Amino acid sequence: MASKAAKGSAAEPYRSDISNSIASQIGYDLLKQGYRVRGTTRSVESADALLKGAYSPHAHRVEILQVPDITSEGAFDEAVKGTTAIIHTASPISFALTRWSSTVDVAIAGAISILNSALNHAGPRLSSFVLTSSSAACTDPQAPLPKKFTENDWNTWAEAKAKSKDFEELDDGAKGRVLYPASKTAAERAVWEWREKKKVSRNTGAKLVNEELQLRLCFGTPDPVYIPLDDAPVDTLIPRVGQLDHVPRTIPTAAYISNHDVSRMHVYAALHPSECDGHRYPLAAGRAPSQALADVLRKIRPQWKDRIPIGEPGTGYVEGYTWVEGGVTIECDRAKRALGGGEWMGYEQCVEETVEALEKHYNAFL
Repeated sequence: MASKAAKGSAAEPYRSDISNSIASQIGYDLLKQGYRVRGTTRSVESADALLKGAYSPHAHRVEILQVPDITSEGAFDEAVKGTTAIIHTASPISFALTRWSSTVDVAIAGAISILNSALNHAGPRLSSFVLTSSSAACTDPQAPLPKKFTENDWNTWAEAKAKSKDFEELDDGAKGRVLYPASKTAAERAVWEWREKKKVSRNTGAKLVNEELQLRLCFGTPDPVYIPLDDAPVDTLIPRVGQLDHVPRTIPTAAYISNHDVSRMHVYAALHPSECDGHRYPLAAGRAPSQALADVLRKIRPQWKDRIPIGEPGTGYVEGYTWVEGGVTIECDRAKRALGGGEWMGYEQCVEETVEALEKHYNAFL
């Protein structure tokens, strides 16, 4: 998790998970604005790439703490002390996990653990808690089309499916595609229930904010921060160029958003607790299925054309990678208003910047 401190202050850290690509971008943006960042990770050594890389000019304002097990009660007690805002991004994201205990239980326990630590140990300066969720918690692939999903919608099928008798008959891939949305939905519901039970509101100082985010592709970072290759979305071709002979399947919404826009919304919510208190902020720029990624990769890296599966070029998406008429859309009006309007980073720019970052920092694909 990562934390940060207010400008000009030596003791107002914020925190969020620092060991994944989303959190590292958030921490980087906070540091660039002059804040201090306290981050947690399962292993302190895993933050070396950040401290020696993008974070190095700001290292005097970075603190890394080790939290080996985020589900343990009290795991975050030390990390939250003195914080003014908490940004919680840590949650299982692997579609390879096939058990309720390793996905849903972990997601819930991690969220509740940090909330309890925040309530009991953060202190009076804490003003906001921001949770990274997923569009999987507010969308339903079985919904009749056309369908616009909003912050008021919830996933109503995944948890029930994961608990059903026929779940064990599914193959591992299908189990992962059920458990991921089940874990995101269950964890987010647990946070809202905790908030109601504890009566945490603007009247008690801590503003509980839930950020509902669509985090499929893309990293897109001109100042590459930290992109662990095993942190990539399940349906992206980028880390597997030359390893596949087909275009992989796409998540139901096929939505995308850049890390930059995701980070901007996290930071805004953390810094504007009174405005954002109690709201969900869906973030999605449009539809770009795996076929779109294959097409863009072949366009921007023609030297790879023999290594990228062709599939059915041009299918499943529209020009500009906006929403397909008659299909699924995700409403992001509240987030756009909060961030001052404007457009999200475009899909091709997201892909280009992600590829450049991987090439530069990992010598990937060379």
